[in-house]
Amino acid sequence: MFIRSLQLQNFRCFPHLALDITAPIAVIEGANGIGKTSVLEALHYACYLRSFRATTPRDLIKFNEQNFFIRLKFELTDLEHTGLHELAIGFADKKRVVKINSKALHSYKELMDHYRAITLTEDDMDLVKAGPDLRRAFVDQAITLYKPDYMQTLRVFKEILYNRNALLAHSHVPKDMYHIWTEQLWQLSKEIEQNRTAFLAELEHEVATMLKSYFPEDVTIQFAYMAKNGGLGDSIEAFMQANPQLYQKELMMNRSLFGAHLDDVRITFAGKGARAFASRGQQKLVVLLIKLAQLRALKRQKGAAVLLLDDFLTDFDPERTAMAVHALMASDCQLIFTAPVQESLLWDMLSSKGAQRITFQPE
Repeated sequence: MFIRSLQLQNFRCFPHLALDITAPIAVIEGANGIGKTSVLEALHYACYLRSFRATTPRDLIKFNEQNFFIRLKFELTDLEHTGLHELAIGFADKKRVVKINSKALHSYKELMDHYRAITLTEDDMDLVKAGPDLRRAFVDQAITLYKPDYMQTLRVFKEILYNRNALLAHSHVPKDMYHIWTEQLWQLSKEIEQNRTAFLAELEHEVATMLKSYFPEDVTIQFAYMAKNGGLGDSIEAFMQANPQLYQKELMMNRSLFGAHLDDVRITFAGKGARAFASRGQQKLVVLLIKLAQLRALKRQKGAAVLLLDDFLTDFDPERTAMAVHALMASDCQLIFTAPVQESLLWDMLSSKGAQRITFQPE
């Protein structure tokens, strides 16, 4: 996958913007607040139809305007979709229209079959530092990127959880109804757990391979799926036998006390919890490797993607910067960076690899 051009209208700070991208590596540089991150945000939005910064599409519209428009042209070498394609996204009057080659899309799968992006920003440090909800969201989003039908599994799970919690909110809960909703929640939680566990195993394998190949540090990075209340067991019957007080506890709390919405992912660095024991530099390495591992897994299962890096490597020390660039080059995908205006070791390394330099100047 190779993004060739990007056009924006009324997106963030840009009334109009047109960029031509001519190299597999592009570095967008400029002063803070000039719109570098907004370019990556548009490329990210084109994949996920949501921003990594804003809550609603309305927040992406330039001040005093009523709509925004994104158009990008990209080249694919996938067997099914070889050639140049155009993706257009318009948002106006609370409605969004997405088209590939002038044909309206009606499913997320159609979009994923054409355009895929993985984004790495400073906020992704929360994968290590923040709570379990962000780790669950990352894993689910990563799975959906190459397995779009998984999104429907998540939707059904949320509906079942909502209905079950609504049942538990009543003063009287018939046991037959309780058991029906409990079994449904167990089944969907089991399916989600299996998907998440398989993805984490693949992620761990890819991270271990990269550590061995590009980062000669005597450390291990591992991921463990942490199911609430000791796990779901092999069957609903075994689960209920292992949790004989669940009915009474849930009636008292008026909510579901098990399920995929409560699980976590434990990340360890050198055998210790990365959140508490890893330094900031080590945590940053963990996050970089997570995203690169996701990219490698996605490429193998679905096809190539573009990697967007928002000023993430500029505070690495020279040795680790060199290692990171080496690993990034080995990903064999298009890389689009943002960086501040300054000559740097990172730019020198990328320039030697033929990087295109795109400089934003204040108007």
